[in-house]
Amino acid sequence: MKKFVVLDLDGTLIDTLKGLTVASNIFLNKYNYPFKYTNNEVKRFIGNGARKLFLSLVKKQEFNDKLEEEYHEFLKIYEESQYTSEPYPNVRETLRRLNNRGIKLIIYSNKPNHILQKLIKEKLNDIDFLVIQGQDEAYPPKPDVTLLNKILTENNLNPLYGLYVGDSYTDYLTSINAHMDMCFCTYGYAKEEDINKIECIHIRHFNEILNFVK
Repeated sequence: MKKFVVLDLDGTLIDTLKGLTVASNIFLNKYNYPFKYTNNEVKRFIGNGARKLFLSLVKKQEFNDKLEEEYHEFLKIYEESQYTSEPYPNVRETLRRLNNRGIKLIIYSNKPNHILQKLIKEKLNDIDFLVIQGQDEAYPPKPDVTLLNKILTENNLNPLYGLYVGDSYTDYLTSINAHMDMCFCTYGYAKEEDINKIECIHIRHFNEILNFVK
């Protein structure tokens, strides 16, 4: 029996792609970059944290002082865009059912933590989450599980009794590193070339996780 669920955010709980694309193009135009991206192009950049997303947008390999300044401006635009995003169908109802069953819920995301906290408060404030954790600069991003293991240890949770739910190859690697079973959300942002490499339960709708938490 599963006693807790670890949840990704972007592409799993909330459809943030449109907002991310809008924010990206506003930033690029403001700073006179000669790039403009579609939703499908931005989708390929999602999953490894905001810093890697930013570098992909500006087509750079690493940060310098100028890019650090621009990155912080990008985060302001990024944050504003997220509040236009909404949960996927059945997400709120499914999370409520898990709450009612006594299943503990953890969000573990590569989204900047301060943005994640505000987004969940805005969009899913009626759900009882045990932990809401976004990217902390003191820890490596997913698929590293150092921070996740800390969360599990602090809450006396054994990975054997957890289910990981996400939508990317990064999430798949995270579940392996955490030694947790996974449900892969095919409706999310995974790259087509990665889907066949994800060897776990595939679900087409979020509420299907109820079949695997009993």
